[in-house]
Amino acid sequence: MIYYCRLGSPATEVDTNLQLYSLQKAAENWNDLVKSIEMQGLDHVYQLKERLVFILSCFGLSLGQLLGQNFPSPDKKWMDQPGSLLGNTLTRSHIDQQKRRYLNRTFHDFLQYYDSLRHFGKNMNEKNYRTIDKLTIQEIDRFRRMTIEIWDIVIAMNDIEEIRSIADIVLFNDLAEQSHFEGQGLGYTSRRVGNIIRTLIRTVSTQMEE
Repeated sequence: MIYYCRLGSPATEVDTNLQLYSLQKAAENWNDLVKSIEMQGLDHVYQLKERLVFILSCFGLSLGQLLGQNFPSPDKKWMDQPGSLLGNTLTRSHIDQQKRRYLNRTFHDFLQYYDSLRHFGKNMNEKNYRTIDKLTIQEIDRFRRMTIEIWDIVIAMNDIEEIRSIADIVLFNDLAEQSHFEGQGLGYTSRRVGNIIRTLIRTVSTQMEE
């Protein structure tokens, strides 16, 4: 069976790291979108809704995989739902109550969109359609910051001292300062990922056993 990485688990050249890959894809598409907005203006961006939806989907994949891999349910037939996984993770973390409430509330808002995407189609009162209609670049930017914060909390809980923030590895351009990151449209540098990914995936299994 393929070996699936967790933060802190032993790394090899052929590891499969779903959560990091999904985040990288979110960054690639986010940075391309920021560049398109700068060049064309928001109202003239081609396939804006499709791009927003894809980025949101990548955030959801990355967070679901990150939380599930690092806080597993080995004695259950089914994994806990993402909201429960995040709530349990935040309870175990050292963040203050205000930050915990903010992240739980923002993640709840995020799930309204993500659930509509995962079960997309016309339903009663066209709820899924109406939800996706409300998805904006500002909402995606809010969920981008939330995703980075959750990643950073999980990193801190695994005592990975070499990494301060996932944003130091997977680079997201800012909407207001895109020109500062010109030439980094992929959202991450392959050399840095190659050098740092082994730090991101080193011995959590040992920590859990302890």
